[in-house]
Amino acid sequence: MGSTTPLVIRRSDPTRIEIEWDDGEATAISSRDLRAECPCARCVNELTGARMLDPATLPAEMTHQDVRLVGNYALAVRFSDGHDTGIFPFPMLRGLAAEQG
Repeated sequence: MGSTTPLVIRRSDPTRIEIEWDDGEATAISSRDLRAECPCARCVNELTGARMLDPATLPAEMTHQDVRLVGNYALAVRFSDGHDTGIFPFPMLRGLAAEQG
């Protein structure tokens, strides 16, 4: 995995978030895939780490309605299903984008 410092975060398409990293790489993450990996306590059991959200229950046309910075380390996203409690650290975003390949 490369750099985890974003230079540009673009949300021109509501079905994906594009990030340009300071190592020159550019990645894109679909809103649906991002929602499926939400790390919040409603989506992941805090005690066991087991994922409680079944990605199969997410609509195929998932979008993001709002994206905002959390300090200098993460994004907070409000999705079209109303979910907005996840915080996505930059290293996690870079790793998810690499997995989508």
